[in-house]
Amino acid sequence: MTAEELAASRRYVGPVVRLAIACRIPPVAMARISVGFAVIAAGWLSLGSARADAVALAAAVAIFVAVYVGQVLAEESPASAVDWGLTACGLLAELFVYAGIAAGVTLKTVGAAPSGPAGAALRGTFVAGLGGVGAAGVWRLAVIAVIVAALVPMADICLHGPSDAGRQPRIFGPSADVRLPATVAVVLLGGVRAGFLAVVVLGVAALGAMMIESLRPGWRPVEVRGYRGDGRISVWIGGWVRGRIPPLAPLLVGLLVTGVLAALGLRNLPGILLLTPVEAMLLASFGSWHAHSGRGDWLVPPLIQAAEYVFLAEAGFALRLWPPWTFALVAAAGFRHLDLAYRVRCGLASGIDRRGLGWEGRMIVVGIAAAAGGLIVVYPALTVYLWWLNARDWVVGWSANGLSAGHAAVDR
Repeated sequence: MTAEELAASRRYVGPVVRLAIACRIPPVAMARISVGFAVIAAGWLSLGSARADAVALAAAVAIFVAVYVGQVLAEESPASAVDWGLTACGLLAELFVYAGIAAGVTLKTVGAAPSGPAGAALRGTFVAGLGGVGAAGVWRLAVIAVIVAALVPMADICLHGPSDAGRQPRIFGPSADVRLPATVAVVLLGGVRAGFLAVVVLGVAALGAMMIESLRPGWRPVEVRGYRGDGRISVWIGGWVRGRIPPLAPLLVGLLVTGVLAALGLRNLPGILLLTPVEAMLLASFGSWHAHSGRGDWLVPPLIQAAEYVFLAEAGFALRLWPPWTFALVAAAGFRHLDLAYRVRCGLASGIDRRGLGWEGRMIVVGIAAAAGGLIVVYPALTVYLWWLNARDWVVGWSANGLSAGHAAVDR
């Protein structure tokens, strides 16, 4: 970013930037502050009153400002490790806020019906029944919001190389952007279902903007093969064809089958047929060795991961597991994918998710458990395991390889 661009960015949050510089607060520390505000916002959102939602809105604005200031500070000394710290804290902030919104309905302090000043106008519309009936429907919307929250930053790093990924803070870019204050504002005005609808609309708009950007003249593909999140099985299957099959074609076939089955409902599939979506998605493994150098190949990692998230979500809801477990598992898988992608970008990983089982390994485990009737055990166990891996890698790996490097951005 040029000096003029940096000055223009600072005009919006100048006093906070100057305070952060004066106190020598590094970019990642600003992002961690945003997570604290997210916990505050989630707590107030679960209380379910107009006053509580107003306080949550103020906290959501503080989240956005903290992450935005962190992005501005990071521009003076860009580093992929710092970029990951900002993205990870932003994603955690979104997860806390979405969980808080849904938890209020579970605790019966928040109504699932449209409420607020615009609530009366929304009753009787499609928004009133969005997601399904009662608390389970709201948690379904919360899981969709998590999927959006994970896919937007993943698409962002697949589209932008390390040299231009953070040229300037983007309003509709990575995690904890304007989606959070906008979502809380809509919750205040129209209720929880309207709020989650806002998340989806803004997320789809961000993804659409990225697709348009990929069509601009002069854009060059980024090396995204390591961002797929493949496990040992996918790499082994891909070894049969040694990269001779382009990755997008078999993936689209697998997505078609998986999407149709998910739309029909997994609960209607008996026994072993619950593994059909997994078998279909394994077609994407044939592209695991490919260089992913095609113009549209940057879409492969987000699409693979979207299929995994949809399968995990649909399996959990179809077999009537406690909804927060499904939310937590999808969130853990999304965080894991982003963590691995940033490790690959920093040269800290090869792109094979051996310990996390890979996207295909998790789908196989869940598919077998669903067919055997053991999801009630597998979902909590897999959720705890993935979050333990995420926490361990943050403390042991990232903290030793550059998350503290953000101090350089303010030490002048």
